[in-house]
Amino acid sequence: MKKTNVSKFNIDKVLSYQRISKSKWELDTIVWPDRHSDPVVLQNFLNRIKELQSDNNKGSGFDQELDIMLELLSEMNEQDCIELLTNYETVSQEIFIEKMARRSSIEVLTNGKVSYSTMETMCKLSPNDFIMVSKRTQDLLDSIMELVVQGETLSKESAGYE
Repeated sequence: MKKTNVSKFNIDKVLSYQRISKSKWELDTIVWPDRHSDPVVLQNFLNRIKELQSDNNKGSGFDQELDIMLELLSEMNEQDCIELLTNYETVSQEIFIEKMARRSSIEVLTNGKVSYSTMETMCKLSPNDFIMVSKRTQDLLDSIMELVVQGETLSKESAGYE
């Protein structure tokens, strides 16, 4: 068994480089992706920034998250945010249709059909909204199928590829 010189390894120094918060990619793509289009998500995003800026969170490891959140905020347009928050009725329909289309396309991909509960919700929509959900669902499915046919999902950039 090979011995290493542990006394020269500065564990504290190495651990000081550890990121405590989520990465910018994760916050942007997974945690807050709809902040540009969903008023509720935008409001929660802005409230999270205010929370991180409060004195209670100073120096408690949240500084990294705050820096990233402020960077994400700097990429946004204040007027667009105000419009999103004030046009909730208009935007809520678009958000619902998009979320319902995503849900139904995932169900089709995983189960081969739209679930009863999803279809029940879709049937409560106006005929135009039902058609919009159906068309958007088909668009999502077509996009995914096109990627699979092109083999783009098997590229070296895919997760887990070695």
